[in-house]
Amino acid sequence: MSLLDEYLDRPALAKELRVSERTLIRWQRLPDGLPYVELGGRILYRVPSVKAWIEALERKPNPRRRAA
Repeated sequence: MSLLDEYLDRPALAKELRVSERTLIRWQRLPDGLPYVELGGRILYRVPSVKAWIEALERKPNPRRRAA
């Protein structure tokens, strides 16, 4: 087991999420943006943190609103 097993670099995460690397950079800059670690000049993303961030973006429909 490697110390960095649960981390992805920017190209790998972009491929996994099917977005551009530039999109990841924009998401990082949001006020509650994509969590990352800078290690030795490399940007790494811890998979459980990314999953938690995605889950926090989940929206639920408004139960008071009637369907159109």
